[in-house]
Formats: sequence, C-alpha cells, structure tokens
Amino acid sequence: MITVVAGTTGELIKLAPLLARLDGDYRLATTAQQTTQIEPLLAEFGLRPPDVWLARGARGRDLDAVGDVPAWLASVARGFVRHRSLLATGNCVVVHGDTMTTALGAVMGRVVHRPVAHVEAGLRSGDLRHPLPEEAIRRVTSRLAAVHYAPGARAARVVEGHGDVVDTHANTLADALALVPPGDPPLALGGGPFGVVSLHRFELLRDRELFAATLETLRASEHELVFVDHPVTAAALRRYGLDAPGRVPRLGFFDWIRLLRRAAFVVSDSGGAQEETYYLDLPCLVHRRRTERVEGLGETAVLSELRLDALAAFLADPGRHRRHTPPPEGSPTALVVDDLRRRGFV
Repeated sequence: MITVVAGTTGELIKLAPLLARLDGDYRLATTAQQTTQIEPLLAEFGLRPPDVWLARGARGRDLDAVGDVPAWLASVARGFVRHRSLLATGNCVVVHGDTMTTALGAVMGRVVHRPVAHVEAGLRSGDLRHPLPEEAIRRVTSRLAAVHYAPGARAARVVEGHGDVVDTHANTLADALALVPPGDPPLALGGGPFGVVSLHRFELLRDRELFAATLETLRASEHELVFVDHPVTAAALRRYGLDAPGRVPRLGFFDWIRLLRRAAFVVSDSGGAQEETYYLDLPCLVHRRRTERVEGLGETAVLSELRLDALAAFLADPGRHRRHTPPPEGSPTALVVDDLRRRGFV
C-alpha cells in the first residue's frame, strides 16, 4: 500500500486516475488546502473520501489569503504528529505537482523514512520569482524525492541525477479528462460561440491596476465571455470595487470540462487550464509572466507575460491557435502504476 498526500483539487484531479487504477490499494492523507472541494471532487470520480485529515483548511474553509497559511501549517504539523505512525506504515509516499502540500508531503515521507515518489516532476520555469512559490517548491521536492514521474522528455532531463526517473510522456491530466462523461454544464449558455475566463493567481489579483486593465481589455472584446468566479477572484473584485463580464459561480471539475468542450477559447492564468486546453485542442491565452508547462506553447497556448497588448491580440482572433501535433498516445497513469507495482509499492 502507498500513502498519497494531497491538499488541492488540482492535485486530486491529476491523481484521480491513479487512485482509480489502484483499486483501493492506497491511503489518502489530505492537508485540505481546499477543504470544501475535496470530498465533492472525489465523489465525482467515484472515489472514497480521504482516509486521513491532517488539517481542515482555514477553520473549515478553503485557504484564500496569505494570512491563512501560518495557522494552517500549524494544523498540518499537529495532524502529522497525530498520524505519524499510520503514515509510516505505507511502502512509499506519493506527492503531486507544486503546491505547499507537495513539499509538506515530501518532508513527511522523509521524516517517516519512506521513499517519496513525485508525480508531475521536472517542470521548471527557470525563474524562482515566477511562479512564486511553485518554482521553489518543485526544486525542493526534486531533492527530496527518490522516484520522479516526469510528463515528457524535457521534464525528465531536468530531474536526471536526483533519483530514478520515469518518463510518462504526457500528463496524467489526459487520463482525468477521459473520465469526464459527456454532458452540458449547469449554465444558461447562448447558442453562439463564447470564451471562458478563469483568473485566480495572486500574481495578478494583488495588482489592482493590472487586474482592472485586464478586465477592461476583456470587456472591450467583441466575444461573449463566461467569467468563472473563484472565491479569491470574487474577493479581489469586491476589495477593489471592480466587476467582470459574464460572471458565473465556480464549477466542479466535470462541469468545468463540459464548459470547456463547448467553448471557443480560454483566457486563464492556470497551468492546469493550459494543459486542459492543449488536450482539448482549444485556444488559450495564458495570462501570467512565466509558465513552467510546455503543453500547447506555440500551438494552442499563447503566453501573455501579463502584457495587455498580447491579450488584446489573442482576443482579436483566438481561432488561429490550434494544435499542430497530436498528443502522445498511451496512458501516463498506467506507466506510473506499472512502475509502482514493479517496485513492490502496490
């Protein structure tokens, strides 16, 4: 049995195909960074709730501000002390990606003397400041992990020399998308083409002037827009006295993917959305300074570097950005599970 440590929906979405293939032969421990979303997301995938709750977010709600972090970290530390002996019974500790939970899970694995396996290893932007703290978390985790599951040759080269490297050729997100059944999102959508906007990174939200200018550029577009209200985004809009066009509540993962399947393009600062739009062959403007992900760049994805002229140019003709090469064949999740079995971890 393995112990999987996760705390956000982004991690769990990409780990869900792995958990499904393990057929119950795992223990899921959560730090609950996004505590209100974890159980509903697992239920969507037909997976059981977490086995171990190391914390419960910020007093039972999702972390949505930097000020929430210190108390949450203290809760995670207390949870680890309570459950340390249980976590030590697993054959290895599996972590994913580049969240605070990723680094915490890797540290926990080392403390209980279990090998750490890092799924989605080797991604780099090359700039410690962008994205912050994700780039630093990835570098630290690469030094703590013994096994690195890298989504492509470039990522695999980055972690060479840090332990055992397995190239999964693609991101496990590809397998998660395949688990989403057809259907329509629970929104009143018109019959014409529309774009989806999803902005929630503090890099943008903490800069009122840039955030306001981004909204004005979006509003000036001739396209119909669906603006997804993440809690941190809604809080920033209230704080600054701003509004956004076409606001709708945040959706669960299945309905989010159903929305993307109907969309004409996406504007987002999410690395996950960059990957999703690549596999869905959907034009995407990645509104951030740097991205550590290569999926779609030069094809479906355009990196704005937070320049408004780049955003405006994308909105003028998003349809010209289409994928030129097919995504890799085969299941990256199957490669991970096969390797875990070969090592005797499951």
